[in-house]
Amino acid sequence: MSHPHEDFSRLGFAKTFFLPALLIFLIPTISLILFIYIQGAYDREGRDAALQQIRADQSLTAEQRANAEELFSNVPFSQLITIPGNEDMVSPQAAFDYTTFRWAIRFSLFSIIGGIVVIVLSAFCVVASLRSQWIQYVSLSVSWHVLRIFGAAQVLIQGVLLFALSFWITAFFLERYVPKLMVIVGILALVAIAAVIKSMFMKLNNETVVEGTVIERDASPALWQELSAICAKVDTETPDQVIAGIDDNFFVTEQSLTVGEKNYYGRSLFVSLSLLKQLNGREADAVLAHEMAHFSGNDTLYSQKISPLLVRYDNYLQGLYEGGVSLPVFYFMNCFRALYEVSLKRLSRAREFRADRIATEVTSPRDMAGALLKIIAYSSYRVKVEQDIFQKEEVLENANVSQEISQGFDNYAGSFMSTPDISHLRTSHPFDTHPSLEDRMKAVGCSLESPDSQVMLSEPGDGQWFQKIDGAEQLEDEQWKEYEERFRAYHEETLPYRFLPETDYELAIVLKAFPEVQLTGEEGLLTIDHTGIKHHPWESPVQFSDIQSCQMDDKGRLNFTSTGGAPSKINLKKFKDSDQQKVIEAVERYYSRYLAAKEYQEHVKQSGGTDDE
Repeated sequence: MSHPHEDFSRLGFAKTFFLPALLIFLIPTISLILFIYIQGAYDREGRDAALQQIRADQSLTAEQRANAEELFSNVPFSQLITIPGNEDMVSPQAAFDYTTFRWAIRFSLFSIIGGIVVIVLSAFCVVASLRSQWIQYVSLSVSWHVLRIFGAAQVLIQGVLLFALSFWITAFFLERYVPKLMVIVGILALVAIAAVIKSMFMKLNNETVVEGTVIERDASPALWQELSAICAKVDTETPDQVIAGIDDNFFVTEQSLTVGEKNYYGRSLFVSLSLLKQLNGREADAVLAHEMAHFSGNDTLYSQKISPLLVRYDNYLQGLYEGGVSLPVFYFMNCFRALYEVSLKRLSRAREFRADRIATEVTSPRDMAGALLKIIAYSSYRVKVEQDIFQKEEVLENANVSQEISQGFDNYAGSFMSTPDISHLRTSHPFDTHPSLEDRMKAVGCSLESPDSQVMLSEPGDGQWFQKIDGAEQLEDEQWKEYEERFRAYHEETLPYRFLPETDYELAIVLKAFPEVQLTGEEGLLTIDHTGIKHHPWESPVQFSDIQSCQMDDKGRLNFTSTGGAPSKINLKKFKDSDQQKVIEAVERYYSRYLAAKEYQEHVKQSGGTDDE
């Protein structure tokens, strides 16, 4: 399951979100039509039986007979039996059937009318949310609570309607009922209800982990003094804490953060040590003024308020999606989540442009534009460097990401302006989306096509703000070492999943992570290695490359169908209880490795080889 993060054309949105949302009306509409029809058939049958009885009753006068015939001819039988005193007109079973029809019709109408009302209310809230951040928060909060209750009610009602339909469709039209069908539908409905209830009361993990070091006020007074000056110009208070790291972005937030083993609350500013080295003083001023402008505009405050609502909404959607029969309700809810994403993105763009404007007023358009170009160029180059290193098909002694970036960034910056689709690039951010580089450059009064853009990008940074952080060089080196060690270890973990070994070197890498596994059962020795499976009862080994399917049957046997060979079986019951799960896990792990390596090698062939060849 995914959520949209881009604007949609009218046709695209209708096809992707609005039309599937209308599926919420499918079950109640079918139920309404069917139960009105069945109730009508019961009414006709009851009326005909009553009229026949009236006409045969010789004790009635002509006037009484006429009045009785008129009553039963004009008033549906289902209404007559609801009048006090008429309860004995039908048998207990018929009375129960009529009660079923009555409530099924009511539930169907409630579902349909409720859906229409919620569509109108939610659409109004979405439109209103475009007005301001405060209205956006209030409208999202209101619509979330309405949609949550409505969605749960819809799952419950539609589950009941499905259960009723599972009986009456066969009972009425085929004059028989299928208990298995009713049990299956009932279980599916209960699963959907349970999934929704679980998602509603699930405890949320709001912890946001940030890698970096908190810069204390007394440890770097020059940094805090300059930051206070920036805040004074932007008319906002200084952040509660500054976190210095090596990520390729700057951001501010009021969400709680975990740095190391300590939690931090209030206003937080994250600065990139690596980027501060690339910027000159005025460019860094512009970036930090931009970030402080988010505080002055209460952007981070409303992000903090809205974020938990979105997390709960997304968890709720996940519960609906996993509920199975609740999928129509999922599509309905997802439609409004998509609309709110458009609203959130539009206001997010507006506040980014506001922050850029304030930053240009504090510094200059050229400073802001130069900072944008360098940050996006650096981020793009870092991605390229990491991809190039990660694609190497050899064990790395050191990842050396930071060294590669520092040695090659100047050359990369010289050609960055010719990057395809450069105008669509965006700065990265852990909490918000940003407008494209081209839109932001235009907004600050600069142009990507201008020759001055390349000049701004090529100007070396003086790292003034980097120097204001005491011990910045050591902090950066330590963080890069930790990052590069994790990078190297992860790269090494992935290597065995890339090779269908053709050399001794590749074989050694695979065997180190996937050594031969042997398990002994009543039927003899089972051996699993990176090439396939050998089992004593089999005439020949089964190679992973020959396996077409692998399935577990109800007798506890793993059945393999191989190309050009007879089906092979592993009877798990012939192994000790403690070894049965080991067999399953080994087969799954080693076969999955083979499939991953096969897919990787096919991708390499299609792309013409790895980049380091």
